[in-house]
Amino acid sequence: MAANWGGNIISGAGTGAAMGSVAGPWGALAGGVLGALGGVFMSLSEEDDAERKQKIIDNAKVQFNLTQDEIDELMNEFYANPENFLGTQEDVDAYRAAIDSYDPNAFVFDFDEFSYDKDVDDFVNPYYDKIIKNTADKVQHSAAGAGIGRGTGTANAIAEAVAQKDDELYKTALQQYNTDRAQTYSEWSGNIDKMQQRLNQLKSATDTQLNNLGTLANDYTNQKQNQFSDMIASKQTRNNANLQLANMGLMI
Repeated sequence: MAANWGGNIISGAGTGAAMGSVAGPWGALAGGVLGALGGVFMSLSEEDDAERKQKIIDNAKVQFNLTQDEIDELMNEFYANPENFLGTQEDVDAYRAAIDSYDPNAFVFDFDEFSYDKDVDDFVNPYYDKIIKNTADKVQHSAAGAGIGRGTGTANAIAEAVAQKDDELYKTALQQYNTDRAQTYSEWSGNIDKMQQRLNQLKSATDTQLNNLGTLANDYTNQKQNQFSDMIASKQTRNNANLQLANMGLMI
């Protein structure tokens, strides 16, 4: 009985192409090859003549390997096109270098401890001695004008006036000291905040760069892995199919 093996192969190829179309740009072609082999099995089961069977097998071997060569060519063409890769090997190298050189401590501002080398005496009125003398003289003059003279009462009054003026001048100096120290500390602290904010911005930019490089590197690496897997799968498909076809010939 003459078998319609050509029709079976075409039918099988169409089914295989539909199933294989999800496996990349050469998936439909690969699926067609597998479908065609299914058609070969069907044709052999319908063919009684041994010579015709052998012709079917020999033709299938030739067509299969020619088509598999086309698949390999398409695969090589796809992976040789840099537009099919989001990243490049340079991105992978840059990402590795960036990771190796990344130091989180570089983004923490290393500041010196707060230092303030002034004391209250630095803020004492420069005319302190003159002010104290004028205070004492003023009390003395007032006592003399009142006809008191330089007795114990006058001396006590002068001492009290001088002590009050000294306390007043000290409190003024202390207030100025505290104000200056607080201002100096505020400037020191503000500078730390400003420098840390700048480092935070640099860290954010660096992290973004690392993330972008990581995306590119991962894409390139994944594509290279896919290429290797596809090459292995193609070799296995070729070997398995040829082995099956060879077995068909042996089984006739």
